[in-house]
Amino acid sequence: MMDHCLKRPVYQQTLLSLTILAIILSTLQNAMAQTNGNRNSQSMTPTELQAFAKQVQQTASSQDPTKFRALFNWKTFINRTLAEFEQNPAVQQSIQPLRQQLESTYTGNNPGIDTELLGEIVNGADYRFLTMRKEQNQYKVIFRFLRPDWTLNYHALIVEKQPSGELKIVDIDSFSTGELISETIKWSLMPEIQKAQLSVQDKLNAEQKSRIQDQKKLFDFLNLSSEKGDPFQAYQQLPKQYKGRKTVLLRLAQDTIEKENHKKYLQVISVFRKYFPSDATVELLSIDYFILMGDYKTALECLDRLNASIKTVDPYLYSLRAGILIEMGDIVLAGKYAGKASEIEPNLLQPYMHLINISVMQSNFDQTIKYLDILKTKFGFSYEDLDLSELENYSKFTESTQFKKWQASQK
Repeated sequence: MMDHCLKRPVYQQTLLSLTILAIILSTLQNAMAQTNGNRNSQSMTPTELQAFAKQVQQTASSQDPTKFRALFNWKTFINRTLAEFEQNPAVQQSIQPLRQQLESTYTGNNPGIDTELLGEIVNGADYRFLTMRKEQNQYKVIFRFLRPDWTLNYHALIVEKQPSGELKIVDIDSFSTGELISETIKWSLMPEIQKAQLSVQDKLNAEQKSRIQDQKKLFDFLNLSSEKGDPFQAYQQLPKQYKGRKTVLLRLAQDTIEKENHKKYLQVISVFRKYFPSDATVELLSIDYFILMGDYKTALECLDRLNASIKTVDPYLYSLRAGILIEMGDIVLAGKYAGKASEIEPNLLQPYMHLINISVMQSNFDQTIKYLDILKTKFGFSYEDLDLSELENYSKFTESTQFKKWQASQK
């Protein structure tokens, strides 16, 4: 649910079908008019919103599942998941078991999206409050979600003030998937929802029956494996209103990655950016993609767009830039970005890893020892946990006076 996964691609020359591209271009404009719906949340002050964001971070860090679950308004979340189908009284009645199923998920110790997220944190993921904003009459707090393997995502927690005056999370916009988690859950439940709708189809009008068929086409498309069909061919059969969805375009992009079709990937993401010019989703996917491709210049361009889209300073992106610059051979500039990242967020591990590498490459072994000590005292990692053997000057480092003296002090 949270993130994209990449395999290592290679360049190929297959072109994207101009027919499909034309269809995308002609239909996305209409799709852009569709939204997930704006709620008229009670107003809240920046101070209130910031205090709540800090409470979320502290509760997540404490790893208390009961308190973390209490930060959400699950009734509103479930309403956002099912509201589209509950406009018709007959359908509303037929999907009652699904509503009850969702309600039971968020009672007691039953696992839900909150326990999934908290489980990631327990296993070492970092959940960090970055900024807050109001967009489309929704109050949001933006969190960086960083796994131990450095898989990056951002969450925009949608916050509403309750009649009691408390603030609660009512949904999560996951940047890496390009949709609200309530939407993700809705589509995961679509087979059951469709079964419930069809059980009362005699009480539906022609438009509602047609919508059921369209929803099935989208569900089938999103769940089509590349081994069992061509997503680009399946795309042509999609109803017009679904052709411009982020998840649809991302599925096409994923197919090009799986098939290692570079030119197709470039064309798909070009279309995505044309209609979602400030969206972080495709940049999160593309940074990893272009790094794996060895196209570091383009990876930096994606990083620039990602940085602009989140509208705040994230020290991890400085660290990520440092890693790309190391690959490009610009270790001086890489050192500046890694140093800045560690200065802004001293408890962020990754910049120190880069600084160790850079100091070895520059034969600045006093700095290497300094960062190795920080790595051990601050993060609990020892020299033996690292693999520096492929670094330039590694042998020179292990033969240096500084290293031998430091190594002796560790015994």
